[in-house]
Amino acid sequence: MAKLQSLIAADFARSSLQGANPNVLALADLFRLAFSEVVASDQTTTGEKAAPVDRARAAIDASWWVPGEGPHEIPRLDDVAAIGGVVWIDIRGDADATELLALLGRSCPGLEHEMLDELLDPDKEPVNRRWAGGAVRLASTFAVYPGAEGNETDWGRKVSSSPRALYQPVELLAGRDWLITRWHEACLYRGSEPDGERKEAVGKREVVEAVKRRWLEAEGGGAGDLGVLVMHELALTYAPAHRHFRASLEEWELRLYGVETELGESDPEDDLDDLKALWGARARLRDWLSPLNVAGLNVDPDKAWLPVRNHAEVKAIDKRVDKSLDALATLGNTLRSSFHLLHIKMSEAHRERHESMQRRVEYIAAGFLVPTLIVGFFGANTWVPGEHRHWGLMLMVVSMAVLTCIVVAVLLATRRRSSSRRSAELRRTLPVSR
Repeated sequence: MAKLQSLIAADFARSSLQGANPNVLALADLFRLAFSEVVASDQTTTGEKAAPVDRARAAIDASWWVPGEGPHEIPRLDDVAAIGGVVWIDIRGDADATELLALLGRSCPGLEHEMLDELLDPDKEPVNRRWAGGAVRLASTFAVYPGAEGNETDWGRKVSSSPRALYQPVELLAGRDWLITRWHEACLYRGSEPDGERKEAVGKREVVEAVKRRWLEAEGGGAGDLGVLVMHELALTYAPAHRHFRASLEEWELRLYGVETELGESDPEDDLDDLKALWGARARLRDWLSPLNVAGLNVDPDKAWLPVRNHAEVKAIDKRVDKSLDALATLGNTLRSSFHLLHIKMSEAHRERHESMQRRVEYIAAGFLVPTLIVGFFGANTWVPGEHRHWGLMLMVVSMAVLTCIVVAVLLATRRRSSSRRSAELRRTLPVSR
């Protein structure tokens, strides 16, 4: 404003010097031009500073949470530090750590550029970080939606048994009275490998609504406790995921034994591929859950992922993680048995193909062996029945046909009994694992 006033004064001085010495007028013009450039430069700098902050403000949702009350919208982040409670800032759009720090630095005491960098960068697997002696903590967690089709109301709706699962990574950064969250892009996996492009974040609205209901019942808590409620809602998806993989394995076993399922008829190569994918799906879920399984969490609340006051909620999540890891370990043992079972079946199929070829050769040999024997008998240089008679020829032909049929029938009956006996032994020794 002072620079603008100086510019106006320069204009007034220029007008009052009309008719004066030309050198004086030139000096006044130079003075006016200099102040014009200063004002323009100042306005440009102000606009450049405002633009990043505006971009950051457009990329966040801010709300104020008081225990026992529903969330309230925050119209001005500048007033956050004075209102108390917990401020929840959700980053929903593309934003730069520098821009966010410029916007949130005053509202979130202790927030640093490195923290925002870690928050905005999606991790390959969940990680936990601490700063300022644990006063500020970063927790990486996730939700998993197995074999599901997304819609606006239900991301856990089962479609069919399969080793596919949609992983939704979520990161939470909590200080004393502020919580910043980021729902990263979701990724669909088949087994342990990505299946298609990354997708928009899913399930956030359902999680927030559930946290609202839980927060109304809360007797107290800080930003870490609010973040733990978010983690709890995400943890509710773990049990349906490993149960879904278990159901997929059971359908695979039924198909292996010839029972018609949604997966269609059994094929050794497809069976092996599906089993490998199930193993990969189990391994991926185990690898994502393991960082959440912190040793000593049930005894020491300071080991929690976020700074909390309510230890009971932390133990509830830890219990769900432990149960899921135990169930995945059991599933792994069953999968190992299934691999062994499939190996036996593939060996049996190979042996059956080899024996089938041998049977064809035997039938062909039997078809030639009996006629050759009979023709050799009637061609002997001794007396034979029907020698030089028409009925002797008929006797030879009929003998060849009858004896050949008898030999082939005996071979077929023997093979059939042997196959039935092997099938019965296989069913007794290899029951369906459950």
